[in-house]
Amino acid sequence: MGRGLAAALVASLCYGIASVLQAVGARRVERTDQIDHRLLVRVLGSLPFLAGTALDAVGLAFNLFALRTLTLFTVQAVVNTNLAVTALASVLLLHSTLERRDKAAVTAVVFGLVLLGLASGPEGKGTFDTEHRYGLLVASAVLVAVAIVVANVLKQVHPAVLGGLAGFLFGLFGISVRVIPSLAPQRLVTDPAAYAAVAASVTGFVFFAAALQRGSVTAATAALVVGETAVPALVGLVALGDATRHGFAPVGVAGFLLAVGGALALSHYGELGEAKPSEQL
Repeated sequence: MGRGLAAALVASLCYGIASVLQAVGARRVERTDQIDHRLLVRVLGSLPFLAGTALDAVGLAFNLFALRTLTLFTVQAVVNTNLAVTALASVLLLHSTLERRDKAAVTAVVFGLVLLGLASGPEGKGTFDTEHRYGLLVASAVLVAVAIVVANVLKQVHPAVLGGLAGFLFGLFGISVRVIPSLAPQRLVTDPAAYAAVAASVTGFVFFAAALQRGSVTAATAALVVGETAVPALVGLVALGDATRHGFAPVGVAGFLLAVGGALALSHYGELGEAKPSEQL
C-alpha cells in the first residue's frame, strides 16, 4: 500500500507541473473552433506543451502502478490533488501569489491525503468479466462520440464542459486499467478494456488541451477533477469491492472530501492570468 500511495503522489506531482506547462503551450497555438486530432498535433509542436506531455507520461506510469495496487477512490483523490502542485508551480514559475484562503486550501489537501492514507484498506477483489469489459469499450466509444459532437456542433461551448468531458474520459480510463486482468502484451491486444483505456485517455487528452487553450482554465480544471474522481470512486466501491480499513470509513470520507474540496478551491490556479504566453515562460 505504501508504494502505491507513493506512486500516486509522484503522479500528482508530475501532473500538477505538467498542467502549467501545457496551458502555456496550448495558448501559443492558434485557436480553432474545430476539435479533432489536428489540435493534438499542433499543441505537441509547442515546446512547453511537449515538456508537459513528457511529464504526463512519467506521471501516467506511476498512476498505472497506483491503480493496480490501491482502491480507485484513493488513487483518484490523491492524483487529483495535483491542483495543489499546480498552485505551487504557478508561484515558482509564474510569480503568482498565494492568498490566505489558498494556503488554507493547500493545508486541506495535505491533511486530506494523510487521512486517506490512514483510512485506505486493501484493494477490492471484484473485477469485470469479458462481457462487462466489452461494455467499457462501448461506453468509451459512446462517450467519445458524444464529446466530439458536443465540441464540434456547439462550438462556443464553455471550457468547463470540455473539462468535464475530459474528466469523465479519464475516469473511464482509470476504471478500464483497474479491471484489466493481465498486463502481458499478448493478453492486452485482445482485451476490450485495454482499447477502452486507450480511446478514453487519448480523447480526454485532446479535450483537456482544447479546454486549456480556450482561456477559462479555472472552470475546466475544476470540472476535470469532479468528472475524473466521482465516477471511478463510485464504481470501485459498488462494483469492485473497494473499502476502507475497519472502522475508518468516516476518516476516509473526510479525507476524500478535504483532498478533493481543497483541490477544487485551488482550481483557479489553472488560470495563468492575462499575460501573453510568450511572457510567461
